[in-house]
Amino acid sequence: MRKSQLIFVALTAMFAFSALTVELASAATFLLALWLVKGVAVTEALNAEAEGELLLEDTKGSLTGGPASVLCSGVLMGTVNPESLDVISEVLTLTGGAVSKTALAAEGLTCVNEAECPTPLVWAVNLPWETEVELVEDTGGPFFAVLILPHAGGGNPGWLVQCMGIFTEPEDECTAPEGAAQLTLEGATLLGSFTEAFRELVGAPAATCTRGGAGSGLVISDTPFGAFKLANGEELTASSETSEA
Repeated sequence: MRKSQLIFVALTAMFAFSALTVELASAATFLLALWLVKGVAVTEALNAEAEGELLLEDTKGSLTGGPASVLCSGVLMGTVNPESLDVISEVLTLTGGAVSKTALAAEGLTCVNEAECPTPLVWAVNLPWETEVELVEDTGGPFFAVLILPHAGGGNPGWLVQCMGIFTEPEDECTAPEGAAQLTLEGATLLGSFTEAFRELVGAPAATCTRGGAGSGLVISDTPFGAFKLANGEELTASSETSEA
């Protein structure tokens, strides 16, 4: 299974949604949307994937006290499920190699140093993560979004970076109770983007990092992160009763 830049797809029909209480500090209203395949609501767990590139930054976390950032490319793997749910269960390299689910164990994801972290290795922490596709109603217009949340009984989603090019091999773990990516339709593909503007709009917190502290961890994609699709290549759709994406 693979996921193109973090999860998403094309629309045809519309389905009913119900209100969801989301603990985000925002005036926006969140409503459940549905995953569709060929215009029909998903009724069972289906393998899905998304492949892409993200910048992971600790704005206060380098050895010199300034921002440290790494650029990572990889594949998110999991399932889409009925009633808006999506589960991210594993990360792969772009060549299909498994990334260890245990941070600092073997098989970390090799990333590119952008600032203050030579030869970075990265692991996702507290997998699996649950995500939910939502319709976000705001004065700027309705948006579709994917919310990233802890799995039931699990820790907050996040990442751990180890800087191998420094003698002490320093580590930095960043986690947050919620994350959010905006979804936009491009042709027949629903793309996801991580931007500071959208994170602030929906009230999702910046991550807390072991080096930089509360609010120092950011996830950014300068271009849309990815296209959600099924592992068999079929397109997905996100739909609600009032809007499309």
